[in-house]
Amino acid sequence: MCRDDPARPLIHLPAAERVLTASAIWDAHQQHADRLTCTGVGEGHLVVSAVGNTAMAPAILLACRALGAAMMAVDACATPAEVDALAARFGAAAIVTADRVRRSSGEARRHSGAAVLKLTSGSTGVSKATRTTEAQMIADALHIVEAMEIRPGDTQIAAIPMSHSYGLGNLLLPLLLQGTACVLRDSFVPQLVPADARRFGAQIFPAVPFMFEYFLDHPPAGGWPPTLRRLISAGAPLCAATVRAFHDRFGLKIHSFYGASETGGIAFDADDDVDDSGTVGTPLPGVTVTLRDDDLQAVCSQQPAISNQHFRVHVRSDAVSSGYVDDDGGAFVDGGFLAGDYGEWDSRGRLLLRGRASSFVNVAGRKVQPDEVEAVLRRMPGIADVRVVAAPDARRGEQIVACIVVDARASSITTLVIRRYCAERLASYKVPRAIVFVERIPLTARGKTDRVALDALVRAGLSRGTL
Repeated sequence: MCRDDPARPLIHLPAAERVLTASAIWDAHQQHADRLTCTGVGEGHLVVSAVGNTAMAPAILLACRALGAAMMAVDACATPAEVDALAARFGAAAIVTADRVRRSSGEARRHSGAAVLKLTSGSTGVSKATRTTEAQMIADALHIVEAMEIRPGDTQIAAIPMSHSYGLGNLLLPLLLQGTACVLRDSFVPQLVPADARRFGAQIFPAVPFMFEYFLDHPPAGGWPPTLRRLISAGAPLCAATVRAFHDRFGLKIHSFYGASETGGIAFDADDDVDDSGTVGTPLPGVTVTLRDDDLQAVCSQQPAISNQHFRVHVRSDAVSSGYVDDDGGAFVDGGFLAGDYGEWDSRGRLLLRGRASSFVNVAGRKVQPDEVEAVLRRMPGIADVRVVAAPDARRGEQIVACIVVDARASSITTLVIRRYCAERLASYKVPRAIVFVERIPLTARGKTDRVALDALVRAGLSRGTL
C-alpha cells in the first residue's frame, strides 16, 4: 500500500483532526523498530504494547514483525504495575507505552515463531497467553473478512480495543492486509459514534452487546447513521431480545460473532432474518466445528443435539493458535482447540451456545446451567438485566444467586415476586435461593461480565441477608 498508494487514508483520528496514511504508518513502524532495537529487542523477544487504541497500534505490530519479535497487547486501562507484572511473567524484553519505549526489568525470554501472544479474558481464572504465529493471525483475518464481507474500500468504527483478539482480527489486520480504514478513538464515546459514522461514511460497526444496548436506551439524535449498516457483536453473549428490539427500532439486524483468543473467529450469523434463537450462526470459511461428548468423541456434525445433553465445542482451522505459553497443551487437542463452551446445532445447521463448561452450579448434586435461569429471568417484566452465579451453601454445596437490575419504571419487583415467577417456570432446584439487587452489572473493558466485581457484590448482598 505504501508503495502503490502512499496517500491512502487508513486511520481517521477525529479527536486530533488528523488522518494517517499508508506512508505515515510505514514510516512510524520503521522509527519504532529502531527504538526497539536500541532497547535490545531481537528475534524471538517479546514486546508488551500498552498503547491502546492510538495511532501507534498498527505501527508497533509492524515494527515487531520487522524484528521477528512477538507482541503482547494489553488493555489501555491496565495499571503500570499490571503491565510490569505481565512483562515479568512472560519474559518481555521491552514495554511500549504511549509516551516511551523502555526495557523490561525482568529477564528476557525467547518466544520463537510467535507473532503475537494473545491474552485470554481470564474469566475462569488467571489469564493465559496463546502462542499465535503470523500465518495463524493472517488466516483468522482472512476468514473474518470473507464471512463478514469486509472490503478494502470500507470504513469501520473502531470502538472496541485493538488490544483484544476481536479488535486484532476485525480492525487491525483488515487495515494492514487490505487497507480497510477505521475511525479511531481511544475509547467508546457513545454520542460520537453516530457523528463519526456520518462524517466519514463508515459502514461497519464491530461492537460488544452493551454498546448496542446503550443505543436502544439512548437513540441517536437524527436516527441511526444511514451508512452504518453492518453491525457485529462479539465478546459476550448477545441477548435475542436486544437483536429484535434493535431491529424494530432502527431496521437493522445485529449479527452475532463467536470467537476466542485461542482460535480466532469461529462462527458468524450472516443471516438478515431476525428470530429468537440466539444463534451465533455457522462456522466461518475455513473453520470446522464439531461437538464433543465427555470422552471427546465427536457427535453427529451439524445435526440437532439430543435434548438435555451437553456437548463441548471443538474448533479446527489454520487460525487456531499453537498452544499456551508455559502450558502442556491442555485444551489444544485433536488438531484443534476444545473451547470452554457447550453448544448444539439447530435444525438449520446453526450453532447455539448453551453455557460455559466451568459455569455450572452444583446444587445438591444436580447441575444447573446459569444461562437457563438467566433466560427465564430476562423474560420477566420489570427486569432490565440479570446474571446468575453460584455461592457457597453449607447444606447443598452451592446455591444459585440472581443479580438483578430492576427497570427504573418497575415498582413491584421483589424477591418474593421473582422467586414465584421462577418457580412457575423452572424445576425447584433451579430457582434462585438468593436475590441481590444491583444498580448495574459490572463489565470488563472487553465487554464481558466482571466476575470478580460481581462476586464482591454477591458477597456484600448475602452478608446483608438478601434472601
